[in-house]
Amino acid sequence: MSETSPDALTTTSTEGKRIKVFPAKAPKNGFWNLRRLWVQWGMLALYVAVPWIQIHGHPLLQLDIAHRRFSVFGQLFFAHEVPNLVFVALMFLMMIALITTLFGRAWCGWSCPQTVFIERIYRKIDFLIDGDHLAQKKLNQAPMDIHKFFKRSLKYGIFGLISILLGQIFLGYFVGPKEAFSYLTMSPAEHPSAFLSVMIMSAVVMFDFGWFREQFCLVACPYGRMQSVFMDQGSFFLAYDDKRKDCIECGKCVAVCPTGIDVRQGLQFECIACTACADACDSVMTRIKKPKKLIGYGNLLTLQGKKTKWFRGRVVLYSGLFTIAASAFAYRMESRQVHQLEVIRAVDTPYQQVKDADGKEWVINHFKIRFYNLDWNEAKVDYSVSVSAKEKGIEMIRAPSDQGIQTVPSGGNVLSQFFLKVPKADFVEGSAVTSVTGVWDNGEFKQDAEVKLVGPWR
Repeated sequence: MSETSPDALTTTSTEGKRIKVFPAKAPKNGFWNLRRLWVQWGMLALYVAVPWIQIHGHPLLQLDIAHRRFSVFGQLFFAHEVPNLVFVALMFLMMIALITTLFGRAWCGWSCPQTVFIERIYRKIDFLIDGDHLAQKKLNQAPMDIHKFFKRSLKYGIFGLISILLGQIFLGYFVGPKEAFSYLTMSPAEHPSAFLSVMIMSAVVMFDFGWFREQFCLVACPYGRMQSVFMDQGSFFLAYDDKRKDCIECGKCVAVCPTGIDVRQGLQFECIACTACADACDSVMTRIKKPKKLIGYGNLLTLQGKKTKWFRGRVVLYSGLFTIAASAFAYRMESRQVHQLEVIRAVDTPYQQVKDADGKEWVINHFKIRFYNLDWNEAKVDYSVSVSAKEKGIEMIRAPSDQGIQTVPSGGNVLSQFFLKVPKADFVEGSAVTSVTGVWDNGEFKQDAEVKLVGPWR
């Protein structure tokens, strides 16, 4: 067993310098490797495909920061509606907390973009150009010569091209995939912010996936520190069964570990639960005709011979919080109105009194009405006093420029002004109440807004 202290980072020397990790390939036909292969290729396809997926003709996920428009699950949100997206963030956080409570850092080893892109793309290029893990280590220690320079140039050149492609895909999450790739045929000067964003993102991806790698999981990712908060005695992790005494000190479990740890030293925050060590150990146990699962998923209870309780306090808590967040989001979506109107009093004389030719007295109030359109498409709206107001003899006087149907752009608003001519007899102690009706898209949707009137005291 390795003598490295479990309290020390395996990828850092006593001088504080990085010890680079060159993990070996996990057994090709390993039980976990085959399953993780399908999961990670599926996640890779999902990460690339999400900007292209549409729901009812609208993006599944698009964060159009420039226009302050956000599409989540095909629903359009604007900047002032960000509180609605807080529930989405809470749902994701509670889902991660629940997964961690049940299965430890399975998210990291199976689905995290960091792991998926490195394992399925960048590390494959390492093996293709530099050779196996021993050849990679030897090349890393060798002095720079024409052979090493050629391999480094070829590998990092490919890394650069892939990173730019991923940066372009990432841009699709913000401007749409078709628009993002159309920028490739244009001069960078036409879209300087988009060009700069792709270059920055590509550089970050190149640095992280091509060089920093496991250091991000060890020193930069906050999730590794949070796992101790989420996990309990029933949480599963990659555990070594030291009671069996079957280990032959082959070191295969350490050789395949992408973070360079020794799983035999117990649960460590560097472990990302990728299961490579379990498959490597199983292959050795098979060859020496010993039982498998010397390393496998377990928890503190199973290691003590006890049964795992699935319905535990934290499981119930995180499940409940997820349900609450999901219910709150569903309620907000159900009660959300994409067409809204607001009536406010104009800032001028509170009211005017007039008489018509028959001597009847009227009170006139001046109002402004603003229409908001939170739909994907522009909307047509017209407005008038409500039916009940008309029955009371209340008349609406609209400005000449506001006659007819108004067009409200997507995400925009339109302001109109009008006067209400109200019989003086309707006022009680200087006030009266009526309503204005907004009619959207030729009667498809109607809204009534209460209007408070002021007039003479009588």
